[in-house]
Amino acid sequence: MARLFPILFVFIFAVTDLYAQKKVTVEKKFKEAHASIKSGSGQENIERILLDSLAQPVATPKQKAEGYHICALLQQSMNDGLNMSAYLKQKIDTARLYRTILKIYEYTLRSDTADEGRKFANKNIRLRALHRKNLLGGGKYLLKSLKWAEAYPYFDMFLKTRTTDMDSLVGRVAYWATVCGMNENNPKHVLEHVDTAIVKASPLERAALTEYKARCNLHLGDSLRWLSILEDGVDRYPGYNYFFLNLMDYYMRHGELERGMARTDSLVRTDGDRAVYWFAMSMFALAEEDYEKCIAMSDECLAREADNIDALYNKGISLLNMALKENGASGRRAMYCRALEPMERVRELSPEDIGRWGNPLYRIYLNLNMGRKFEEIDMLLEKHAAESKGAGGGNEVIKPDKTTDTPYMDKRLGRP
Repeated sequence: MARLFPILFVFIFAVTDLYAQKKVTVEKKFKEAHASIKSGSGQENIERILLDSLAQPVATPKQKAEGYHICALLQQSMNDGLNMSAYLKQKIDTARLYRTILKIYEYTLRSDTADEGRKFANKNIRLRALHRKNLLGGGKYLLKSLKWAEAYPYFDMFLKTRTTDMDSLVGRVAYWATVCGMNENNPKHVLEHVDTAIVKASPLERAALTEYKARCNLHLGDSLRWLSILEDGVDRYPGYNYFFLNLMDYYMRHGELERGMARTDSLVRTDGDRAVYWFAMSMFALAEEDYEKCIAMSDECLAREADNIDALYNKGISLLNMALKENGASGRRAMYCRALEPMERVRELSPEDIGRWGNPLYRIYLNLNMGRKFEEIDMLLEKHAAESKGAGGGNEVIKPDKTTDTPYMDKRLGRP
């Protein structure tokens, strides 16, 4: 037992000696960094060495607080050098100039986090304040070049280091940050500041930003939040179709037809001039196989928007389905004749969408004995089927059987 104490003493001494050596090494790096700042050279190299030292397990919070502050000063020194070159009309890397400012902010914040005694707090605040406007300038510079992912950190840093929401720039910067997030396809970046952007935005921008918010929640799998935003958006932004169309699509896909019809009916009562509401009514009526009502609702929509493709399609499909219920040949022919005009108008307005109007027109031309037109649509469907098969299939158009009539249904309501 007596022999254990000398061994333990040697171990403690060795650890203490190692710590002292590391401390001396870090302090030496601090001096070298200050010398580099004074000389205006070698800053990047000493910065890397200093960061390696601060990453060691033995580095204390006090050393980290001072070390990260010194890293910020090294970036300040590089910024001064680049500004001097610009003043002397020498060509400089503008993006690099702005990058030094972002790093000054990053390092001072890391210093604040480690600074338990708040020894460097005021120095860090003053250093950040010195570059506040230029931090924003860096983001705007990159935004002009459409470098969304590179611009976002500048706006994000500006907003996260603000001291008050009364700053008149806050709303606009939040808008820029959100736009960056959308264009770099980063939902988390969108959701970080979109609420601030919405509060400060103009009425027109507010609706678009709320759409971004809804889309990103859906992308991240929060369908309940997405649905809540849709429901609120329908009432808050009645002239913005994204919320209404997607909410009605949700009701359609989940079989909540009565709920969707009731909601749409209440909107029609408050704003009966909006064609999209009548279209939705026609869609729910079609889903319920109430073809007479679908035609009536489609006509209401078309009275307000004559070229509404979806309403034209719903009307044509309802008439086709009504033809299937007619026992007499004359009654059936009358329904096909009525379906002809709206369905041909659908084709005229969306000539590339053969997958939608191809089969209905095939049926109409067949039953009305429109030989030339039937032959044309027959060839188009054959060609489209071959092209779809050659492209890997999945979108192949299957022509109706010439002897068997089947009902039509199209549930495409929501918009992406």
